Amino acid sequence: MFIGEYRHNLDAKNRLIIPAKFREQLSTTVYVTEWMEGCLAAFPEQQWNQMIEQYSALPMTDASARIFLRQINGKAEECSIDGQGRILLPQFLVSDTGIKKACVILGTAKHFEIWSEEKYDAYCSEVNLEESAAKVTEILK
Repeated sequence: MFIGEYRHNLDAKNRLIIPAKFREQLSTTVYVTEWMEGCLAAFPEQQWNQMIEQYSALPMTDASARIFLRQINGKAEECSIDGQGRILLPQFLVSDTGIKKACVILGTAKHFEIWSEEKYDAYCSEVNLEESAAKVTEILK
C-alpha cells in the first residue's frame, strides 16, 4: 500500500526519484498517466493491468467510458525504474500537468500521485476533509 507524502525535485532530464518505501512495492516498471485534478498517477504493473482490464470491460457504447479509457490509456507511459530509483517522465506529461521542478509524491493506497508542488499546495488549501468524509460516508452506505 502506498502511503505518505514526499517532496522531491525533477532533474533537468525529467527524472524523478521514487521514494524507497514505494520502490519496495514496485517491479522495475511503473505506469504513469495523467490523472484527476491535474496530477499524474503511477501504478504498479499488476494494478495497471487490473485497472485497464476492468475499464476495458465497460460498454464501448458509453461515451464516458470511451473518453476515460482514451485519456488514461492514451496519455500513459511505461516508465522503467533506473538503478538510482528514478523514473524518466516524458516531456508531454510534465508539460501537460505543469510540473516544473518541485514535486509532491503522494501515496493513495493502490497507486501514487505525482503533483507539481505549487498545484498540490493550492489544491490542499481548497479541499475540506470534513465535507469529503461526509460524501464518502454516503457513497459507502
